[in-house]
Amino acid sequence: MKKLAVVLLSGGLDSTLAARILQLQGFEVIGLTVRLPFHRCESAALQAACELQIPLAMREVGEDYMEVLRYPRHGYGKGANPCLDCRTYMLRMARQLMEELDGMLVATGEVLGQRPMSQKRPHLGITAYESGLQDRLLRPLSARCLPPTWPEREGYVDREKLYAFTGRSRKPLWALARQLGLKNIPESGPGCSLTDVQFAPKVFDLLDNDPRASLWDCELLTLGRHVRLDDCTKLVIGRNEMQNLQLRRFFARRPRQDCVLVTPINFIGPDAILIGDVSESQWEKAVHTILRYVRRELPPLVEVEICTSGEIIRRRFSHPLPENAPSPDRLP
Repeated sequence: MKKLAVVLLSGGLDSTLAARILQLQGFEVIGLTVRLPFHRCESAALQAACELQIPLAMREVGEDYMEVLRYPRHGYGKGANPCLDCRTYMLRMARQLMEELDGMLVATGEVLGQRPMSQKRPHLGITAYESGLQDRLLRPLSARCLPPTWPEREGYVDREKLYAFTGRSRKPLWALARQLGLKNIPESGPGCSLTDVQFAPKVFDLLDNDPRASLWDCELLTLGRHVRLDDCTKLVIGRNEMQNLQLRRFFARRPRQDCVLVTPINFIGPDAILIGDVSESQWEKAVHTILRYVRRELPPLVEVEICTSGEIIRRRFSHPLPENAPSPDRLP
């Protein structure tokens, strides 16, 4: 067994400090950042890894992560955030990497009492147990407030050189960063979108109405306006040219066949992805919904390009909107 530690590295201050503390105790440190559909921290993690001069492994969650979202064993927070289950999932990935490298421990930047959904004392015990790491999971910033782990008991880690931080104050952590010689002290990240109570309805709408939803669908939730046309069909509309481009890229790597891309031809307006019931009868409803977000003058007949899984079709639709056109139920 090597004196090697895998550190869950988000690029934030806490995880960067955890890695630095272990470096100073003579560990070879490997950073691990996990790519989640609702939270991107690759750039910050790379910056932290460069600051620490350590290698960084990047891994994607698998489709089994959808089960974490749908059926969290420990429930949701105020939004759609299954924090304990998500943390356990990432720690299992870290344990797997530790075992692949014949490492000694996994470390995180968790601080006792800092986050109400995942860092209370019972929570730290739950994630250690359910990840299978148990006492090979070290929290260097709060270790002296917690029972000694196996590396501490065996003398591989000097417990006296670990810390006893608790609560949400950042000032002591900033002071420690300067003390440990970190030149670029990371700012606090924006956090996970799942904790946003305004974003949560999008997530629950997807989980409730689409049993075949995948990680692709989850990532798409972070982009555009989401309009539910009926229980089976949803339209995702770009907000600007940048999002139109992103929608086209999303569509190009779609894992499902029940979606089409709608692109304006003879007017300036948003692109959109129609998901679910993509029959021709839904195309007109989708186009009329898109036109509600067009602020420029429109021709009497609007022309769009509809890209399906097998062909590209051009269609014309009348304008103005029919008087009995349904008003879509727009999600936040």
